[in-house]
Amino acid sequence: MESLKERFNQGQSFQEYLTAVKENKSLWESNYNQYDVSPDTKKILSGIKLKFYVLAIAEDWCGDAVRNLPVMAKLVEALPDSELRVIRRDLNLDLMERYAIDGKKKIPTVIFFDSNFKEMAVWIEKPGNAWQLQEKFKNEPDGKERYLEALKEEVTKEVLETLSTLTMGK
Repeated sequence: MESLKERFNQGQSFQEYLTAVKENKSLWESNYNQYDVSPDTKKILSGIKLKFYVLAIAEDWCGDAVRNLPVMAKLVEALPDSELRVIRRDLNLDLMERYAIDGKKKIPTVIFFDSNFKEMAVWIEKPGNAWQLQEKFKNEPDGKERYLEALKEEVTKEVLETLSTLTMGK
């Protein structure tokens, strides 16, 4: 099996991935273009002095990927000296086995590595409280839109918490 560093190097930048997307292309583009990293979040990210390599495993047909990966891409772009690459799940099933949850291969799977490609953290599929958010907004007239906005905030919150944990004392 190829090393994770080799997989990362074979991956596409998010912009290359976005260009290559075939399914849900307009949704991928609008989710990316409509999400802005807040000034407060940019300030937090700019204070992180560690280099991260971030490998995302995804497919363009996946709803969780189309909703969450554009947010992840914007956050990594705001992280100094860090880089995101995307590889396709269907071409990396052996790697998906490694990150399967209860035998299920969930995407997006996002792996954070340090500058030596030591695995530091893994984020899988969607924020932990996504189901609660969906339940909270499901009966409201504008529930879907409010859910999608809350989802972006939760992805941001979880990434910041992950990075904060990884950089404590460094």
